[in-house]
Amino acid sequence: MMMSDRPMTVRKSFSQEAFLVFQRCAACYLFVIGLGCWAALIGLSMNGAWRFDLVAPNIRAVEAVLAVIFPIAATGLWFGVGWGFVLWVIGAVIQVSAHGGYTQTFGAAPWTTTMHVAGIASYIAFWFYLVFIRRH
Repeated sequence: MMMSDRPMTVRKSFSQEAFLVFQRCAACYLFVIGLGCWAALIGLSMNGAWRFDLVAPNIRAVEAVLAVIFPIAATGLWFGVGWGFVLWVIGAVIQVSAHGGYTQTFGAAPWTTTMHVAGIASYIAFWFYLVFIRRH
């Protein structure tokens, strides 16, 4: 076998591996949030108070969208595709807007807001760092 016939294996840098680990941690976080939304909708959490058939239509819409969008975003982040991050941002904007703008209905959630903002900012910083490294 000649040298040129061997398959080339490209090793990822430490930064690329760290970004992959970060994406997978974010995916696990989003999957847990999605499971929490599903648990509320089917009555497994909060003593069934947020069950789908018991809540107001605006809460139904928001929780149903989040229950779908977060697990799909988690899947995208796990596999490292760009649409996973886009769905995360969309879901985070919806959730932060609901908790921030309608605290009487959804309640305040400073911890959730902080985690979304910190996670998205970290993702963007990681991405720009990897682009910077690739160019130099």
